Order: sequence, then structure tokens, then C-alpha cells
Amino acid sequence: MNKPLALFATLASLFALCVHAKDANSVLRDAEKAMGAPKTLQYSATGMSAFFGQALTAGQAWPRRDLVSFTRTIDYEQRAARDALEFKQPQFGGTQQNAQVSGDRAWTVGPNGPVPQLAAAEERQLHIWLTPHGFVKAGLAARDAALSESGGSDVVTFTALGKYKVIGTLDAQHVVRKVETKFPNPVLGDMEIVASYADYRDFEGVKFPAKIDIVQGGFPTWELAVTKATPNVSLEIPVP
Repeated sequence: MNKPLALFATLASLFALCVHAKDANSVLRDAEKAMGAPKTLQYSATGMSAFFGQALTAGQAWPRRDLVSFTRTIDYEQRAARDALEFKQPQFGGTQQNAQVSGDRAWTVGPNGPVPQLAAAEERQLHIWLTPHGFVKAGLAARDAALSESGGSDVVTFTALGKYKVIGTLDAQHVVRKVETKFPNPVLGDMEIVASYADYRDFEGVKFPAKIDIVQGGFPTWELAVTKATPNVSLEIPVP
């Protein structure tokens, strides 16, 4: 009688291991449950936005620009986003900046109306997938998502926009701590972009980091202290 019971216990254990085996999809699903799955998201912050690529001397950090306010609104399904920035000091004749993207169209809105910036569309889309919720959504939609481990954390890798390798690190609480990729730059070559997220808090039922740091080309471009995040806001970004 003992042998059949032992065999049954062994088979049950193997079955349990198979059912609960982790892969990229299960890790991303756990993250979706932990952080929420908003269709749109708006967050506001204060901090710093550096002027990327405009260092006065080669090898120096990008010039820092202190923010009065920063608001980013994202529609993940439409691959659209709007960034509204207000600086403490005038920047090239003004204190405000508005950058938008909708699919493969990008533009800024200035005092004289919208100005096309089609070359910026791909990078702006990529930054949508570098956000915590964007990373999870893009990973679940990717066909090549793969899982590995590093230092006790889960690492999910996939290809975004058909050509950019995106690597995300998730902790034991199933939240995204770091997302990194490389983007071509005419001066820097394959430029590393690393977004780090810390101090997750509950914002209206969605977990979102209160601290965001982004490094591009080896120097900080964003240092944000998030003050508010609102899921599923109404968003319309008509292409001019």
C-alpha cells in the first residue's frame, strides 16, 4: 500500500511544479495583478529634466533644468503620450514645453502652434514601453518574451517595436524596478537608456513609483518625484 501512495505523492508534486513553473508570461501576469492594468495613466511630478545632448564639454553631464511641474499622460493601446513641462527658468525663450506622440507621428506644441518632429516618434513610443505598466503590457504582447534571474530578481527580456531589446527587472513584490534598452544616436552610437523606479505607492488602486530616475548616454535626463498618478483618465491626442 505504501508504494502506490508514494508514487501518487511523487506524481502530485511533479504536477504542482509544472502548474506553478514560472515563465515570462506568468511573471508579467503577477506584475499586472500587483500594479494594476490601467488603459491610460496620467502622473504628475516635480524634479529635473536635463537637456539631453547639449553638454558644453564632451564627457560632461547634460545641463540640468529644474521643473516647476511635469505631467505625462499615456494611452497604452493607442501608443500615444503627451508630456507637459514647466521650467523654473526660461529655456530658449520660454518656460513651457509640450511634446506629443501618437503612433508614428510626433510633434511639439509651442507659441506658434504644433511643429512636426517625425524623427522623434520612435523614441517617444519606446519611452511608453519603458514605464512600469507599459513594460508589462508590451512584454505580454511580445512573442519573444523570455525569463531569467539575476540576484534573486526576475528579469524579462523582449523586443519592442520590432527591433529594440528591452530588459526589465522585477522584485519579489512583482513590481518593475528597472527597465533598460539601447537607442541609436548619431553621436553616441547605441545609447543606453536606463529607467529606475522606487518607492511604489497606491494611487487610486494602481501601484506606481513615487521616484523615477532615467539615465541616457551615461548621464541623468530625468529625476522625478511623483506627486499624483491617476489611472484611466480620458485622453484625446488628435494628430495635427
